[in-house]
Amino acid sequence: MIFTWLKDKVLHCSFVKSRMEDNILIICTNDLVIYYLNSTAALFINLADGKATINDIKNKFLEKYDVDEAELENDFVDMIRDLQWKKILILE
Repeated sequence: MIFTWLKDKVLHCSFVKSRMEDNILIICTNDLVIYYLNSTAALFINLADGKATINDIKNKFLEKYDVDEAELENDFVDMIRDLQWKKILILE
């Protein structure tokens, strides 16, 4: 139900800078907090280009990974909440 509301929203990155080290994305937020994200979260951040909807990003994940669609939608809701809380993404 929450994903249905989110699916047409667009995500914008809201951090100062990022750097990829092996399979880890290092992000420095505007308030200078450092976060280390795994490769799955890194792919999500890279696809959140300010143009793609959350549904577009979900479809790219479904192409790349063998995962249940409903499970992926639930994971996306949790990940988006977490990344918003950390001030890494803004939902518009």
